[in-house]
Amino acid sequence: MQQEVAVALRTQQTRDGTWRFELLPNRSSSWAQTRRFLMVIALLNGLIALLFAWQGLWLVLPFSGLEVAALGAALYCCSRATYRRELILVEGERVVVLRGGDRIECRDEFARAWIRLQWQPVGERGCGRLLLGSHGRFSEVGVFLVETERRQLAGDLGRLLGQPLGARAPEIALDAGLNREMGL
Repeated sequence: MQQEVAVALRTQQTRDGTWRFELLPNRSSSWAQTRRFLMVIALLNGLIALLFAWQGLWLVLPFSGLEVAALGAALYCCSRATYRRELILVEGERVVVLRGGDRIECRDEFARAWIRLQWQPVGERGCGRLLLGSHGRFSEVGVFLVETERRQLAGDLGRLLGQPLGARAPEIALDAGLNREMGL
């Protein structure tokens, strides 16, 4: 069985000089593992419902089925959300932000000369939003990243674009785009 390594932020430079930042949500289990979990729950729930039906409480059966169907729908929605990703390409004179899962659902393109990074602190604990854009049109990036990964992305992008965000962004080398908290 092959294990997936959970890396939320990958940074690399291609041969043509393009910087590529790939942002992925933390995926604790694959879709196959989630399906197996749902099958085990459905089997246990079905056995319990059959025992109740055998005792004459047959009305438990349809509600047990509804319960498993609701759990299956919730697990599907959550699992599907973990397969989305963001890709930030810094190539030549443009910065492209691509979002989607199986296919590209959203594409934002900005001129590199005009692009600005904005860090907006939210709440008392200092959690923040990272905005990338120009000419009044900004796009939030790294929504599903944890705070330290978002700060790392802000620092890396700021240094690459020549816009340091001050003391709030941690000092991280440009090529080190792995999640350090996870020990990778």
